[in-house]
Amino acid sequence: MIKLLVCCHREGEKGDDLIVTVKAGAALGVSDAICDFSDDTGENISAANAAYNEMTVAYWAWKNYAVLGDPDHIGLMHYRRYFYLDESRKDAVLRTDAPKGLLREKALLSEEKLGDLLERGDFVCPRPLMRRSVYKQYALTQDRRDLDLAVEILNRLSPEYAETARRYLAGKECYFFNMFIFPREIFMRYCAFIFPILDEFVREKGETGRLFISERLTGVFIAKLIEEGLQPICLPVLFDEKCGSFRQKWAKAKGLKAKALTVARVFVRRRGEWRRIQ
Repeated sequence: MIKLLVCCHREGEKGDDLIVTVKAGAALGVSDAICDFSDDTGENISAANAAYNEMTVAYWAWKNYAVLGDPDHIGLMHYRRYFYLDESRKDAVLRTDAPKGLLREKALLSEEKLGDLLERGDFVCPRPLMRRSVYKQYALTQDRRDLDLAVEILNRLSPEYAETARRYLAGKECYFFNMFIFPREIFMRYCAFIFPILDEFVREKGETGRLFISERLTGVFIAKLIEEGLQPICLPVLFDEKCGSFRQKWAKAKGLKAKALTVARVFVRRRGEWRRIQ
């Protein structure tokens, strides 16, 4: 059995036997979206969603796994980002303006297709985006001191990942979006790896904004699996481009650096990294 968790701050696809919608940050009471589950039930960190973001859903699934039916495989996606189930597409990111509720159809998502893919590989992850390095990309968009602190904590709590982290952060392949489809055992291992680091980061830093470091830690974990000889199935990620126009993002961008990055993303799309599908 495969369950794909879709983190929701607003309503999108309706859940079924494959897709499970989970309201993220439900404890904060800022969304009236109707979902299959809410991340404020059972053992949870829902109230910390402003910092942990979609990771509150991953934590909820970790601690309440039986509620999902104890699936053999579990995935994490977002209401505006789905895996695109065509391994032959070499794009890392695709865009669509599909009507509400049809993102799954556009993504070619079905349990049969997923089952076929998982017979040929050990886990699913996003196709990596190429940057000068993972570390330099983070330093360009966020405070590099946060990543430095996260690495220090990783070295203390999970030293067996230290060399992988060093190589991954120096490398050019970036696994973004905190998206994956893991077998049960790998998912449990992932959560046992990432949440102690995130929790210690929050404890040491104190007041914090969004934990963008979680994406880089997820990338380290994926890189570690590959180094161990597991076979990844790298798929494009399909974005719902209606969720945030350029004008909206420009208005939200605070400061010269943020606005420059908003403009830069337009040129990235034009050079073909973000292809649009009908």
